[in-house]
Amino acid sequence: MRPTTYKLKRIKSKNTYAYSARLTQKKFRLATYSNKSFNVTHQEKLRVNGKYRIYYFAKNLAKPNVTGWIWRGYLTKTTPGPLSKTALNRLIASSPDLDPNNKILKLNPNVYRQFAKTFDKQYNVGNFAFPGLFFHDHATIYVENSPLQTVVSAAISKWNTALGADVFSLGNKGNSTLTIRFGNGSDAGWDGLFDGFNIQVDQKHFSDNSYVSSHSLTPRFKEKIRELSAQASQLLLQTNNELSVTQKNFEAQSQHLNAEIQGATSDVQRAQLQQQLDNLKANYQAADQQIKHDYNSQIEQIRQQIKADYQSEQGSSSDTLETNYWITVVTHELGHTLGLYHTPYQSDIMYAPTDNESESTLSPVKYSWNSPKDPNSPKASETATLSTRDIDRAKLTKLLGYW
Repeated sequence: MRPTTYKLKRIKSKNTYAYSARLTQKKFRLATYSNKSFNVTHQEKLRVNGKYRIYYFAKNLAKPNVTGWIWRGYLTKTTPGPLSKTALNRLIASSPDLDPNNKILKLNPNVYRQFAKTFDKQYNVGNFAFPGLFFHDHATIYVENSPLQTVVSAAISKWNTALGADVFSLGNKGNSTLTIRFGNGSDAGWDGLFDGFNIQVDQKHFSDNSYVSSHSLTPRFKEKIRELSAQASQLLLQTNNELSVTQKNFEAQSQHLNAEIQGATSDVQRAQLQQQLDNLKANYQAADQQIKHDYNSQIEQIRQQIKADYQSEQGSSSDTLETNYWITVVTHELGHTLGLYHTPYQSDIMYAPTDNESESTLSPVKYSWNSPKDPNSPKASETATLSTRDIDRAKLTKLLGYW
């Protein structure tokens, strides 16, 4: 059920309690919290004294550590909060693009229920998982193919750490609610796919150790390329300036000598001046060639440095690059189970190059895109890092009751 705010009725009896799971222990007296508001997130049908009753799991809004299972007859649903759709849209417009900030994540629980479709479209989220995948905010994962075990464990750790909760855990075939296995996505153009029930990882590309490194470069290497490119640009600028100064000096001196040659009063003087002009031309040509030679030598050094760095990149970091990529793939697909659709930010785990992708997790999106909105940011596929936007949207889908 979606989180909903209820108010505890006025309870006079001191012998009426909230209970732990399965009503095995008393948690607190209801009379202490008469007329107080509670956030209800789950319900259970339990047999009490031979009759079935519906109990709600409730958390006190003022004291979140006060929780327990309360018979629904003691609770009344509160009316939706006073927030209008116009006011909500203003709040959304003031938050970062596709990133629900604290103001959005701390609204009255009824607002999420009342304006679920608005949140879906404004933050690219939706309820993608089939019923039963999450039980009490938790999914148990069975990894069918052992080579996937390491990356799945890493992806689970990333989401659990980011959300501060045990959202995913590893299980076996018998107790799992979600299976992750190899599939065939090469022809269809996907490396990972969530179909509402299971997650598949393309086996062909996963088994190809050169697949990722042949398509990606690490942020460290890209930064090195930028540095060397800047050096080459600066060197070209300096060389052009030096050539220009040398040429201007030659032209000024040759113009002066030509004037003296024209004004020479004897053949001997004219011959001497002509020899000086010839020497000047020879020196200028030699200097011009030397400047160009020095430039080409330094450019070749930069080329060799790039080549050496690239070879080192392929040797030393390809394993890390491969691992990070496949961790990102699984983390991305787990994001779909949480209700997250794609974003145009390549720094997000949930990034996709375009919004027009044929997946079973299609969702109405805030806007269309065909290129990243942050082209200069590090790619999450290379760092395997959840962004603030990824985490905040997952917190929002929790409030919307999608997991």
